[in-house]
Amino acid sequence: MTVRPMRIAFINPQSVPGDLPSTLQALQMVDAFAQCGHAVDVVTPAPSAGLSARQILGREAHPGVHWQHSPALRRRWFFPFSSHRLFYRHAIQWLRRERPDVAYVRNLKLAEAILQALPQQAVVFETHELFAQSFAEHHAPLGLGARRKLRALERREAYVYGKCRGLVAITETLLGDIRQRYGDTGAALVAPDGVDPEPAARALAVPRTANARPALLYLGSLHRWKGVETVIDALPAIADCDLWIAGGGTARMQELAQRPSARACAGRLHLLGQIPPAERFELIAKSDLCLLPLTQSSIGSRYTSPLKLFEYMAMGKPILASDHPSLREVLRHGDNGWLVAPDDPARLAEGASKLLADPALRAALGAQALADSRRYTWRARAEAVTKWMESICSA
Repeated sequence: MTVRPMRIAFINPQSVPGDLPSTLQALQMVDAFAQCGHAVDVVTPAPSAGLSARQILGREAHPGVHWQHSPALRRRWFFPFSSHRLFYRHAIQWLRRERPDVAYVRNLKLAEAILQALPQQAVVFETHELFAQSFAEHHAPLGLGARRKLRALERREAYVYGKCRGLVAITETLLGDIRQRYGDTGAALVAPDGVDPEPAARALAVPRTANARPALLYLGSLHRWKGVETVIDALPAIADCDLWIAGGGTARMQELAQRPSARACAGRLHLLGQIPPAERFELIAKSDLCLLPLTQSSIGSRYTSPLKLFEYMAMGKPILASDHPSLREVLRHGDNGWLVAPDDPARLAEGASKLLADPALRAALGAQALADSRRYTWRARAEAVTKWMESICSA
């Protein structure tokens, strides 16, 4: 089926390009939409000075991407607030004037505002979590104020999922949880995240020398649900290796460095801080075993499709990950990854030790991961999403 060219407006209150994981993913998707032959308008606040698509992608964005940046007004001296309401108003005015085929949105409040103001506009909402569930877990036990906010959030989710033209969910388990909570949401597509194979291929082509000791790598944000503490607590039981943790701010790194297990392995634990996006494949290439120690939280176990998972795969690296439903949608234990019980330093140490002692197994896992990564490119994701969007918007 040939998909007719569409005009897609990607609308987001966070700047694109940007250095947040969500805006990195957004940049990859708008670039991939344009690669598929669609005209893409990126309607966001202007990014910080000096931050460009080239710095993130390693190349210019596709010429089919058109930047429709508005002034970034939040937290300026004349508007010292965190509200996005001015941007919502700007976005709605832009949509009313330009009338794109599809408004593609990731922000729940923004989607609600567009659907209320422009009920005829086709809105596709891409969801990365069941927001009410994440809120309830994060604020448990719920006080009176939190319960009121939860009810308001549930009303907003039900409204957006019920009114949008279509819903894109990043995991099967996320879509299942949404439907269990809110009923049939209509047209929906499951589309896991992806990877750009070109920078991975360039990094793979560079000759490497072996590390003095095997290097375990965790690359990504240091939110608690990511499970970095589990890795650090496992390190004393993993002999003769280094642990590289890349990501996070200074305060969070200092907090992790004070853990007793971190102090016990001070010579082997390396907190690298933030890594520029364009350099992430170089760092992965230097590692021997890549880690995804996600916790037993809803967002960690059911709602995440980690960008780093697909980047690890595209680099042909063996992956040691928590055994979660979301990750089992991509990883198969003993085939293209190695899965261990979550939140269990002993089991993580046991898995890491087994893989470090068996280079042939590591090589086999990495080779299969690399082969499988070819199904998870951003271009393939964009092709699937646009084919589906064309079908639901022309019906």
